[in-house]
Amino acid sequence: MKVNNLFLWSYTLLSSAMLAIGRIYDERLEIFGINLSLIISVAYILFSILLLFSIKDLRITKTKILLYIFYFLLISITPILWLVYGVIEYGYLKYLNYILIVIPMSVIIIEKFRYEDVSRLLIALLAVSAFLAILALLGQAISANNNSGRLSVLGGGPIIFSRWMGLGILILAFMPSFRKYKVRFLFIIVFFLLSLASGSRGPVLTLALVFSLFLFLNFSRYFIKFLVLFSLLGSLFFFTGISKEIAKLGNVERVFMNITSRGVASKSTTTRKNLIEGALTVFIKYPLGVGAGNWQNKANEITPYHLMPLEYSHNIFLEVLNEFGIVVLLILILLFVYVFHLSYILMQKNSMNTSSLYPLIFYALTYFFINSLVSGDINDARLLFVMISFLVIKSPLIEKSDKLC
Repeated sequence: MKVNNLFLWSYTLLSSAMLAIGRIYDERLEIFGINLSLIISVAYILFSILLLFSIKDLRITKTKILLYIFYFLLISITPILWLVYGVIEYGYLKYLNYILIVIPMSVIIIEKFRYEDVSRLLIALLAVSAFLAILALLGQAISANNNSGRLSVLGGGPIIFSRWMGLGILILAFMPSFRKYKVRFLFIIVFFLLSLASGSRGPVLTLALVFSLFLFLNFSRYFIKFLVLFSLLGSLFFFTGISKEIAKLGNVERVFMNITSRGVASKSTTTRKNLIEGALTVFIKYPLGVGAGNWQNKANEITPYHLMPLEYSHNIFLEVLNEFGIVVLLILILLFVYVFHLSYILMQKNSMNTSSLYPLIFYALTYFFINSLVSGDINDARLLFVMISFLVIKSPLIEKSDKLC
């Protein structure tokens, strides 16, 4: 038993590192001629293989079937579509990273993890957020080739950095084991300020939506507390001059650049509209998909007079639709319907359990889902699939010696 726990502990640490890096090989993570990402990836893959072969039985549920069908179709359809439409470097790297990092981790979490393992992984993910925050505070997270001054992470850009800060906030806010520590609110503020400094609107606004949802679902319990908290924060911002100091961090003003005296009008909004139009154009001509990574080339072939500037459509539904086809998209939509229903039911069912992890998973699921609709590709949504995997675990994510509220 001790050996098994040590093995899962090691896998948890490797998993959190892989989720942070997001790829099997990252040339930027090289120290003294040694590539750390490659070493971590090899260890992660070896541990994953051993754990996958240790799975003795599979207990099937509707949600698990949908998730596994989605993974199977994504793995099997992509090579076929590449034979027809060709393959580019971005495509096979995205495919490789997803099937070697996300899918094995998801299956292992579902089949091997229990409450203690999930708690350990969440704490490890919080440690990643804290590590990235420290790098940002030390001024080492500003990329050398990033002229905007926006904060970014070792293996990703400002949007990914902001998402990690948002995850840190959610874990500190909803993780049962942290509720007794009032100092967590200080770290929540630091994470939020760093998220603003990234200049990424999506994660910041999504975080606001998530806490608005929390307030809506718990209005009678937390309205007064939220009112007092926002009043104090408002007074702090407007009467101490701290808002001017915060504005100097990174690229905070970019978060609010869409709000003008004439309403929402920006280059970013126009780009999103063009991406949607390009995705619909590709779908009409290629309803069964064009293969991972081929969306941009096909969109530009169809409308050479209106070129797509990005490699992906910044929406998980449109990306799956264009690259893997409408059948895979329908499976994904059905999966999300089942997952959100399951997540809400489990949260409500265990609402009186002080150790329940379901509130954290529900709000983190919502956070990463909304983010996946406005930015990033399917690999950037890897934490979304981790949250889905948590929900499919058969054993309840509550402590055995549970206390009632």
